[in-house]
Amino acid sequence: MELERVAQELHTEATSGNPEPGRLRQFATQLKDKLLEGATTMAATQGIQMAEQALAALM
Repeated sequence: MELERVAQELHTEATSGNPEPGRLRQFATQLKDKLLEGATTMAATQGIQMAEQALAALM
């Protein structure tokens, strides 16, 4: 449930008219942390990698 909420907040911020880099970093970090908590599937592993790439692009 929490993972879905964070993913939605990240999506909302990313698709807004003027996304704020700090909020994008915050949500991407939260999403990565949530995925790491239960990273037992290939999808979770891919999600973690995508979050890390997004965070690197925002730095």
